[in-house]
Amino acid sequence: MNNLDGFVSLLIASAELIYIIFLLVVAQKNTVNKLTITTIAVLFGYQFFEFLICFVGLQNHIIIYLALADITILPPLGLYTVLLYSGKLQPYHKNIFYPAIFFIVLYAIIMNQLAVTKCAVLYASYHYPLGALYGTFYYLPIIGSLIILDKKWGTETDPKKKALTRLHFFGYIFTFIPSMVIALFVPAFVHAAESLLCKMAFILATFLLLFTRKNRE
Repeated sequence: MNNLDGFVSLLIASAELIYIIFLLVVAQKNTVNKLTITTIAVLFGYQFFEFLICFVGLQNHIIIYLALADITILPPLGLYTVLLYSGKLQPYHKNIFYPAIFFIVLYAIIMNQLAVTKCAVLYASYHYPLGALYGTFYYLPIIGSLIILDKKWGTETDPKKKALTRLHFFGYIFTFIPSMVIALFVPAFVHAAESLLCKMAFILATFLLLFTRKNRE
């Protein structure tokens, strides 16, 4: 373990914790805002676990599992929030959490196969079974969220709601589009995609902070 491995995770976790506390104090407690605050909390949780893994050196199977379980819930939680905010949520949309539950249960059963393959200042990379299938599950809800927010932004007529939707949409755009472009040209990015995406997702957390502060419906 190098002295600075995981240090960036600590910095990001600290900032996201401040975001959470601030929003709990000032934001209106509607359902969408509660979900966006939960999303920031999930991002905080992963950064905290990565700090424990890489900086503190707690690389046991339980900590690794908790880190993976934490980020596994993030894409469907984001999509569920977007569906609710866009007025498209239906009871059957709860099914979008089933793939996450599958992987969380699977990795709990085979926890001893989970491992950290590398720690660095900016990221951690992991070994976990069914990586390709996991990646497919991980990206599809993100793409779905982008499409739904783009359509809502394009069709919204109320200026205040349009500006609010733009904040939510830009959070996704400025987080995930650059990440996907980088992945095309930097093969090493793919091997630590979840960790690096969560670093980039500090951008999303910042936009969600602004969105949640202004969302009063």
